[in-house]
Amino acid sequence: MRLIDLVLRQGHLSEQALVEALTGGGRPVHLDRCDLCGERAVEMARWMDAARDDASEASDAVFTPDRLAAQQAQILRRLEQVDSPARVISFPATLRAERGEAAGRRVAVSWVGVAAAAGIAIGIVGGHVSARLTQTPAPAVALSVDAAPAPVDAAFLDQSYDQLSLKSYEILDEATPKLSQPRANR
Repeated sequence: MRLIDLVLRQGHLSEQALVEALTGGGRPVHLDRCDLCGERAVEMARWMDAARDDASEASDAVFTPDRLAAQQAQILRRLEQVDSPARVISFPATLRAERGEAAGRRVAVSWVGVAAAAGIAIGIVGGHVSARLTQTPAPAVALSVDAAPAPVDAAFLDQSYDQLSLKSYEILDEATPKLSQPRANR
């Protein structure tokens, strides 16, 4: 008897233990001593017999004698064919190739590279043409005499590209190291 049956079921058998006793043939000693477990085993055996009878009736209703005879005949035919060699169907294309004739047109391997290069070139040119055709011209903005453009700080135009520092890009400058910094650290 399992420990869990002793603790949780106060020594009585679980349903799983009863099923194992009924189907496996091994009868626990507790089943002979306990009337409660014996009654449960008898009820479970009756239920299992009823379920088997119901399943048998349902299968007899589905599998009629004619259907069973047809299945048996099909199985016997397949068993007879087990020892016979397999049939191989020949296709016309394989016959032509065996005779030495060309099975169809072949493409020379050198033309495949030419076709790929031409496709890339057409794609690039077509992309540029379609980009230019879909661009809309910027609308002309009429400037009034009263609205003067914002003054531009031309001081950054004189700085070298490596030393250029804009306030709007200071966070990005701090987050990314410059190429000259690791050389200076060495």
